[in-house]
Amino acid sequence: MEVGYHEFPSGKRYVYVKSEVDGSFIFLRNIVFLKNTTNRNEIAIVHEWGESNMGHWEPPKGQMEWKELADKGIRKGDTITEAALDKFMVRGAIREMVEESNVLPEEISGFRKLPIAYQQLWKEADIPGAQFLYQFWTANLKPERLLEAQKRIQHLVTNSDWKAILPSDITEKDKIRWWKPDDGWKYIRGGFSKKMTALYYS
Repeated sequence: MEVGYHEFPSGKRYVYVKSEVDGSFIFLRNIVFLKNTTNRNEIAIVHEWGESNMGHWEPPKGQMEWKELADKGIRKGDTITEAALDKFMVRGAIREMVEESNVLPEEISGFRKLPIAYQQLWKEADIPGAQFLYQFWTANLKPERLLEAQKRIQHLVTNSDWKAILPSDITEKDKIRWWKPDDGWKYIRGGFSKKMTALYYS
């Protein structure tokens, strides 16, 4: 499959693969479901910085950035295998997990790709026919490790001057907690965040 990137006004270079059907861009994203090792029905969710408590929580997720591929010598327009792409997506998923949840790679186990993906048109990209596709991943997380992540996030939040200094990727989320459907869907962010979380549980 052919890979490339589009540079957006933010300066971010987001990765796409070209559709083999019509050549349109399918932008790649990842979502990570961190399962509680003592309660398998619970996952870790993170909270959008500074927002109200309801409707602003979701699993760690984000877009694939070109640096994940460029670091390994891939050039725009190169053709790579699905297996090679998976390896790059692992890098992207782990990066997003760390940025959004403050959970470190050494604190999880059993990280793996799930046979689930979510895809839809991305009208906001302002690129004809553009879509985005979220690949689902999962890993195990011990409760004591989530507590460590909570402490790291709280340390960041209590040093308010850091928000003006650090990249927005690092200061996007300000809380992490366990959640299960019985706790109520009112917590989960609407739109495709809720759709993907429901898809995971289904």
